[in-house]
Amino acid sequence: MTRLTNGTATVLLLSLVCLVFIASEVQARIVGPTGSRSRSSHQSSHEFILEGGLAEPGDELKGDFWTTEQGMGAGTGYELGLRFRQYVSDWFAVSPAFHYTRFGSAEGVLDDGYGTVPYSITVSNYRYSLDFQAFMGPGDSSFRPFLTGGISLINNRYKDEVQYGGTYQTSINTPAYHGGVGFKMSNIELVGEYFYNRFDTTNLPPSDGTRTYDWDYVAIRVAFAFGR
Repeated sequence: MTRLTNGTATVLLLSLVCLVFIASEVQARIVGPTGSRSRSSHQSSHEFILEGGLAEPGDELKGDFWTTEQGMGAGTGYELGLRFRQYVSDWFAVSPAFHYTRFGSAEGVLDDGYGTVPYSITVSNYRYSLDFQAFMGPGDSSFRPFLTGGISLINNRYKDEVQYGGTYQTSINTPAYHGGVGFKMSNIELVGEYFYNRFDTTNLPPSDGTRTYDWDYVAIRVAFAFGR
């Protein structure tokens, strides 16, 4: 995994601290004065999930911008999202979600013929997903592994900026597919997913016609679920 960039470590730390704080408050409310957990005889069929974690770009996305044909120089970034989960049964759920992913920017200097000037290249995306999740173990268990997978509409975003040279921005919408595995531990979840994110466009470097771009990536998220 590449070094953390663009405040990734700070964002991740703050996300984890917030999740732990919220989980502690909820835990304190549902544990009685004797220390025993009071469990409702009826669980809700839905819940909301706040998610945050790391996003690791695939080989082409993190390839060097200058020495590879389609590399964007992206580094390890972060992902934040909100999910709604509807349980169809104790073992299966349908889950629409929205996430924002930003990868670490490529930064450096280039020679524009008059001298050297700083530049930056940033890749990010907005993802609208419909996931299907299969759980193992009883519905009221405190530890449940699960499989997750689905389809997304991803708005892939590219931005480059050169000092005194202006800014270029573009975006490409494309369907994408993803799958992974997770662990649900009461209200806390840990999930790892691989995203198959590829598209054709004329709007990205090297700007020599239509090309197919491979922007696959992996996300590892920590989440807090509430409402069930």
